[in-house]
Amino acid sequence: MKKLTLLGILLYYTTDIWTQTYQTDSLAARVERFGTGLPQEKVHLHIDNTCYFVGDTVWYKAYVTRSDKGWLTDLSKIMYVELLTPDGYLVERQQLKMEDGTAHGAFTLTDSLYAGYYELRAYTRWMLNFGRYEHPHSKYTEDMFYNEQMAKDFFRDYDKLYSRVFPVFDKPKEAGRYTKDMTMRPMRRYYKARKGKPEIDLRFYPEGGHLIAGTNGRVAFEINDEEGKHLEAELSIMDSRGKEITRTRTLNRGRGVFALTDMKPNEEYKARLHYQGYDYEVKLPKVEKEGYALHVERKDSVLRMIIQGATESKEELGIQIQCNGVSKAVRKLSSGINGKDTVDVYWASLPTGVNQITLFNAEGRIYADRLFFVNHHDYDQPLINVEGIKQEYAPFEPIELRMKLLRHQDADISLAIRDHATDETTYDNGTMLTEMLLASEIKGFVENPGWYFEADDSLHRQALDLLMMVQGWRRHDWKMMAGAEKTQFEFLPEKIQTLSGSVHQTYSILEETNYYDSVYIAIFDTTASIYTTAPDYHKIAAMGIKYIPYTLAKVLNLQDLYGPLIKKMKKEVNVSASFIQDRDIVDASQTTQNGKFYMPSAVVNDNYVLFLSASDSTKSEKYKRRRKRKGFMDEQAYPEFYVKLDPFFPVFPKPYSYYQDATFEEKSALQDSASRESFTERKLNTVTVRSKRGGLRRLDHGKPALVVDAYEAFNLAADYGLNCGMHDWRTFSRQVATAFFGDMGMDRHFYLQEQYDGKILDFMPEQKRESEAGMSMSNAQMKKYHRLRHLDKLYIYTDYVPREQGSWKYSQANQPEVVIDYRLLPNDGVRPTYRDRRYATKGHSVCTDFYCPDYSKKPMPDAKDYRRTLYWTPKVKFNDKGEAVIRLYNNSKKTVIAVEAEGITTDGKPVVWKSETDNTSHVDLSHHLEKNVLYTSKISPYLCSGNMVSIR
Repeated sequence: MKKLTLLGILLYYTTDIWTQTYQTDSLAARVERFGTGLPQEKVHLHIDNTCYFVGDTVWYKAYVTRSDKGWLTDLSKIMYVELLTPDGYLVERQQLKMEDGTAHGAFTLTDSLYAGYYELRAYTRWMLNFGRYEHPHSKYTEDMFYNEQMAKDFFRDYDKLYSRVFPVFDKPKEAGRYTKDMTMRPMRRYYKARKGKPEIDLRFYPEGGHLIAGTNGRVAFEINDEEGKHLEAELSIMDSRGKEITRTRTLNRGRGVFALTDMKPNEEYKARLHYQGYDYEVKLPKVEKEGYALHVERKDSVLRMIIQGATESKEELGIQIQCNGVSKAVRKLSSGINGKDTVDVYWASLPTGVNQITLFNAEGRIYADRLFFVNHHDYDQPLINVEGIKQEYAPFEPIELRMKLLRHQDADISLAIRDHATDETTYDNGTMLTEMLLASEIKGFVENPGWYFEADDSLHRQALDLLMMVQGWRRHDWKMMAGAEKTQFEFLPEKIQTLSGSVHQTYSILEETNYYDSVYIAIFDTTASIYTTAPDYHKIAAMGIKYIPYTLAKVLNLQDLYGPLIKKMKKEVNVSASFIQDRDIVDASQTTQNGKFYMPSAVVNDNYVLFLSASDSTKSEKYKRRRKRKGFMDEQAYPEFYVKLDPFFPVFPKPYSYYQDATFEEKSALQDSASRESFTERKLNTVTVRSKRGGLRRLDHGKPALVVDAYEAFNLAADYGLNCGMHDWRTFSRQVATAFFGDMGMDRHFYLQEQYDGKILDFMPEQKRESEAGMSMSNAQMKKYHRLRHLDKLYIYTDYVPREQGSWKYSQANQPEVVIDYRLLPNDGVRPTYRDRRYATKGHSVCTDFYCPDYSKKPMPDAKDYRRTLYWTPKVKFNDKGEAVIRLYNNSKKTVIAVEAEGITTDGKPVVWKSETDNTSHVDLSHHLEKNVLYTSKISPYLCSGNMVSIR
């Protein structure tokens, strides 16, 4: 049979196949074809250090692998890496070219940034086809977009993208003195802890997914406080009559498991517990009358799957096991199971890693599924060795290390050598190995993932199996893979730089609204939008009216301005793009299909300018040229069509797990006996977090949350669909606020205020808040703030943290505020602005080489070298024998070095090596193991069981 191409498989899965009925073996075959024909991609980033200071540079190497093979990807050739602030605001996005499934780059932590826990987020465009869902939002927010589809695209979110969180400390006050102070961004509100009964989050996870009448079942549970901190507790499980059925307690990281026997139909079980002097009662899922329960256990050389339950109809059932989306075993079950059936699969046929069992019928209904972990010791043997590390190095002493690849003569390896004195232990300490085998397959953050593999004992096996059982999310969606539900792939693997967007109808504000009869009026006594239409205030004031009531001011949004006029494009148009870099100009054009365009762009690096426009394809070339010239540099001239790029980048940051930014003062942040044991030797450096937690004060204008170019903000709003491709000063602030903050998870507009070079326009002095300094302004001066050609930057101040959307902190009187301060270009400057879309954008990011000084011939006594990262290379160059010699020089003090290598072999084996140190100010987690086992590829205790963890 001829192998299906990627495009052919995509077309196959985007037709109406979900309306048909299949046999179980047919559905299983679809899953098998999907897993090998449409593999997912996974990302891992290796960074050069464990923590940073403001002013440092973060060096990183990105590895992108195929889920089906584990090899470096040959699908995508472009990837994206983003640096996000602790609050969740984008600092920078880099687009990287991948020649061989890898890329490298660097982010500079500029002095304008503040301390805290920063996030690196990485993905390819192909990855954005999977794990998609709709971000929670208020319905009214959708009316602010040009149309429903643009709102849907804006609120598109993703379940699992690669994330790495690391601490950034204040810039040293004195060069070379790395004091770990962390001064957070100044905020208006600092919330006191709530008093009274603490909130807890107790969740139950029946094995297989459901409690089924007449069966025996195991139920895992997880209990955390409202911040996500694992709790240690004892639970009593009661039936509906109040009788205690069983008693259990947490075993590891707030998780535990208990058994229920001979469950009755519609029985309502409850869990009771006592915590911090308060009693709690939480209901378990209801017992279902029909269905199937799944229990999994290891029996000698086989994996045994026990299916219990029944349905009224005698239907065909199938059971399928897959790993990394690739089918590994399929079995057809006897029709009409009543009571119990058993399926055995040879353990040796299952690969190392997270495996997924799915029990389904011929219609694609999933009755039960289960994750479990398998290990065959195929990662036990060391793949790399590093020699020549001395216990300590003198100032400026030459350092020479020897690296050797073992058993593989070809691997892609990145290497970091750093001063160990300022290393910082965090819970986000995953490696290439733990990411590819474990963390990438399950939802959320796995704190200290290496702990699960430190030892081969019942404690660690049970803990890993509990982690598997509490996962309700699946990276590889069986129903989508089987074609049992509608599937839409929006993106192909990205091979070259492209432009994708759409063209829409546009209308002149001057024709459709009384543009010159409307004026901005600041509203200080309401939290509704501050954008209004009303007769000129000065005319009203001349009539003796001192204040315009809010009821006379109509809140505007895009639907108010354009709603009745928005129509679907009736014909296709021609889209023109011009790429300009220095003196080089490349033009491209394309006719739209269904109003959309997708065209190759000029391959460029670094910064360039893009002009984008559309014209009626039926008009003559002479008409098009005349139309293009007329009003080309007039931002108030309406374009013929509304042309926009379709942003595909994730908009919303994920909230941090409690353990991603846990305070360093805590000696044992994992609240259970097993986890405490794994952190008892953890010695933490002294960290001072400067952040008040009580009181209420005015919004601090000392440090903006965002500083954005006004023209870039306009482009972002236009591409999201928050304007019609023309700057409208009346709604511009609300567009910008929505683009960066969404709706904050609230059911009404948040308070928004405009300022002009730090001052509030003094329209209504008697309505001002106390201590607010207002100013008067002429109409001519005010109009400068209404034009992009005069605007420089927007300084945005807010006490809102996007990572905390929906938090109790933002309730009632504590609702966040946003202040947008418009700054004019200095010295009455004017920038060129245009009628059509004009972007100052970036192509592929080009990374400079890491600077490593050579002190062999330089005088050194007076030199000051405070480097923390002594050496970084994204790719170690090995000779034909798999050997490499690394030469560098120490900094200007006595130094204990930490050496860290990560990478992957050509056949997909993760390579990880970390050195040991004896510096007691920081604990290398390999102290819990034998020599160099936790963080090296020699991991006999790291992945050390031929058994599936704890299925007993």
